[in-house]
Amino acid sequence: MRWLAAAAVFLLMALIGHLAVLNAIPSRVMATAQLRMAERGMPTYQWVASPRMTPQTQTIVRPSPDLAYALCRFDVSDGPVLLTAPSSDTYGSLSVFDQRTNNVFIARLDGEEEFNGLVIHAPGEKPGGPEGAETLAMPGPGLALIRRLAPDEPTHAAATALVEQSTCALLNAES
Repeated sequence: MRWLAAAAVFLLMALIGHLAVLNAIPSRVMATAQLRMAERGMPTYQWVASPRMTPQTQTIVRPSPDLAYALCRFDVSDGPVLLTAPSSDTYGSLSVFDQRTNNVFIARLDGEEEFNGLVIHAPGEKPGGPEGAETLAMPGPGLALIRRLAPDEPTHAAATALVEQSTCALLNAES
């Protein structure tokens, strides 16, 4: 009977350790990604278009060579953040990832659905923003990602031009 109690304690501790590790990993992954981007000079509150994906330019495993990517680092601890991106006539999406790597928001940018912007704010805040903009409450830092279909150099150039028409900024800096 004594071994049964020891086995139960062992299993309980293994379960607690397992859950603690699984809970810590996503935040650590995002913190490491944010740190590496900062070390490479990627600014916050600004869309940064990546070069066309080739074996020489890829920094992540298996990015799609048919997509153009743009990233924005942000932190709602500094205040509400406004994200905008124009639609186009080909595939496009805007995704937001929280500090635990969860995809917490996605919008289509292909003209099929209207996207009037997104205001991301800390929980409990009631931010303003452009009329028609959606709102999202999430704590701390995050990443926004725009993906657009760009199978060749001309469509990649067009997708990159759309990044210049996009916004990633502190909301109070927009006023």
